[in-house]
Amino acid sequence: MPNHLDCNQLTFSLYPEPEKMFMYEQYYRDGEWQPGQIVPFHNIELSPAANILNYGQGIFEGMKAYRSVKGHIVLFRPERNAARFVRSAQKLAMAPVEEERFLQAVKETVLANEAFIPEDPEGRCSLYIRPVMIGTEPLLGVRPSKEYLFYIFTSPVGPYFPGVGVVRLVVLDVHRASPNGTGDAKAAANYPGTMRPKVEAKKQGFDDVLYLDAVHNFYVEEAGAANFFAYMKNGTLVTPQLGSILPGITRESIIQLAKDQLNIPVEERPVSIEEVVENAQECFLCGTGATITAISEIGWKGTVHNVNNNNFQLAHQLFDLLSGIQLQKIEDPYGWVHIVK
Repeated sequence: MPNHLDCNQLTFSLYPEPEKMFMYEQYYRDGEWQPGQIVPFHNIELSPAANILNYGQGIFEGMKAYRSVKGHIVLFRPERNAARFVRSAQKLAMAPVEEERFLQAVKETVLANEAFIPEDPEGRCSLYIRPVMIGTEPLLGVRPSKEYLFYIFTSPVGPYFPGVGVVRLVVLDVHRASPNGTGDAKAAANYPGTMRPKVEAKKQGFDDVLYLDAVHNFYVEEAGAANFFAYMKNGTLVTPQLGSILPGITRESIIQLAKDQLNIPVEERPVSIEEVVENAQECFLCGTGATITAISEIGWKGTVHNVNNNNFQLAHQLFDLLSGIQLQKIEDPYGWVHIVK
């Protein structure tokens, strides 16, 4: 690890000297993917008429590589990211990257940047991995690109939400996604619409926005870049059902851990903001970036509601289970952890 890389100083941001790192790149031209390769991190040259710049045809994934307590470099459920990358590509009419090629490219990129994987037995710091695919064909007129660039870059990162790992959210009169749209794809175009609301949330003293559904403006969906869970007073863990939200891999893992390891019933269903503020004893966010981040308060209709009457106990339990498996501290009964060799 570079001697100037201090895990305690890392934030969730791009490494300040990316040119010292390596990236993967592969082009799709003439109806097929060309051979890919590991190259030094560099700028990408695009036509001003490139599809991604004018019509936003772009997708990405978020993954992490850890140094486990056993000394291995490990990935967490990378095959799920590969499958989601294919689904996102298909939803945006892009040429999908074969799952095995995706996984091999990720491993090659991680090994090329092995020196930048932080050593952190708590799992707060990691090497963040960003696979991306963009439409590169110069064109006018709305249609799918015939040329694509698939690339992967990495960066050592710290926690997504800095500080004590507890956030305050606010409900604003804005929506992230609509039914039958692209909300369930990891499309680059889904994210610009969350930037202004997040700025407004911070002006009001909150950390991020909790988005409601676009039809009824009443049912919780997710935060700007994380899935949502509420632990109800009746002992049931509730999370919004899939549809217009992102099918998070951490979300999927938490559902299984809660059921199998903690014997907690889990419901994937519509959950109203009213039900959350009245009946939740604990709420938290989850995602590759956020991992598991507790929610202390939710602002809604001018009132700030306390949604922590359980001292974040379940969030801590699930974090310990999840990070324990990711870092090989405890047994992995599901085969989720992949050692990179």
